[in-house]
Amino acid sequence: MTAFMYFLAGVGSIFAQDPTPTRQRVSYTLLEGSYFVDDCLICGRPTIQQPLRGTFDLVLVQYTPPYIRYAIQNLDFATEGPWLQRHLTGQGTYVRFEEFARLQDMTLAVKVTDQYTNRPAYFTNQTPVATEPFPLIQANLMETNGTLLQTFSLQLFAAPVREIWFSTLRSFTSTNRNTPTNKISGGDLLSTRGRVVKRNIDLVDRLGVMPIVPDLGLDALDVTARGEILFSIPADVFSETLGWIQHGDLLSNRGAIVRRNQDLLAAFKPASSADAGLDAVQVMPDGEILFSIQTNVVISSNLTLGRGDILSDRGRVFMTQRQLLANFQLAVTNHDFGLDALHILPGGEIWFSVEEPFTDQRLGPIQAGDLLSNKGYIVLRNRSLLAAFAPADLTQDYGLDALFVVADTQLPKPCPRIVKQTISGNRIHLEWDGEGNVFQVEHASALAGPWLPCTEILTDLSCDADCDTTASSAQFYRLRQW
Repeated sequence: MTAFMYFLAGVGSIFAQDPTPTRQRVSYTLLEGSYFVDDCLICGRPTIQQPLRGTFDLVLVQYTPPYIRYAIQNLDFATEGPWLQRHLTGQGTYVRFEEFARLQDMTLAVKVTDQYTNRPAYFTNQTPVATEPFPLIQANLMETNGTLLQTFSLQLFAAPVREIWFSTLRSFTSTNRNTPTNKISGGDLLSTRGRVVKRNIDLVDRLGVMPIVPDLGLDALDVTARGEILFSIPADVFSETLGWIQHGDLLSNRGAIVRRNQDLLAAFKPASSADAGLDAVQVMPDGEILFSIQTNVVISSNLTLGRGDILSDRGRVFMTQRQLLANFQLAVTNHDFGLDALHILPGGEIWFSVEEPFTDQRLGPIQAGDLLSNKGYIVLRNRSLLAAFAPADLTQDYGLDALFVVADTQLPKPCPRIVKQTISGNRIHLEWDGEGNVFQVEHASALAGPWLPCTEILTDLSCDADCDTTASSAQFYRLRQW
């Protein structure tokens, strides 16, 4: 959930909570297992099945449990692959019924566009049985206006996620960007929406490392209150302001060592003070720091902290890797695959990646760069995480080191506060303070909306936005936070 601060450009500031609770509109992202299927019902051609990626909004319309009705808006799907690229846009409805049974009904009205066609398609679910607990949505839909020569169907699997931010282990070249922005390093923070959230130099610039190194890499990462980015780097470096920085230290993009690696492990009372590394991190709402290490640490004769375990700076093992992988069917069960990245969603589900690939007897080979869920499914393959960047080599597993998820289902926080507002032509400069982790400026011609983004989702506490402040009618702006 988010909090908003509203203001009218050029008139002053209006502070108010969103009149429509944010939980009534939730952005969804398609996960692994979503497909667009093209069938000929009377000919012998092979079925065309293409992986599908994209987003949609779920908007609450009627809430009378056990019957809940939603509108599906801003549907924007695209097929993956270099050939027959299809684009789907449209809207629909989604009904959920949960009492003695878990039932659902989904209808979609979309336009399907590709190199050969541009036609409307109407879909409805093939079975009313909902196999996944809400808020996950899994539905198989069949086109109702198809022909014998061509009928489409959709296999949808989606989670309430707006953006996934991540880093890769290996650098790559993007084929849909111009030089030099097409060079993506393993230290850059990326978004599944196809943008570089932060270049590595922006993350490490204040650490005082001299001479300035183009890329220090990026291992663990979390975004905390007021947009502070916490992270670790893969190797030790010397800072002229902070001294030696270990690869296991938790750092801040604001130029500080937040916690030494030895301090993170201190509550376990390890026998050695050696740096154990820092591969994954998340700061919980109460301040507890959950993390993983790169090398095993022996605590006593009967306790070893594994590199695949989720640990707490309060001296407890939050979750062992065996527990984290309990819903997978591992071909090899007596091995520690490591833990490279993690993010705990608002409902408690854990998304993560491992350091080493493994084989699941149900899902098949799983790469180190794939994003997984502790519920036992693949959230996104590495190729899908990177699809919006169109890497030059599609066969490569580029790894998955850092992870942060922006979701509309997060708990509300107090409204942010604008501290400076300057308008010049159609440019608006804003500075603010707020307890959110990330922020976005939106605008509308009426307070009731519809609201459109002026900026990308930001970690900064200021921005310069291109907004239509010269329009003849009043223009409203709001600062959104997650």
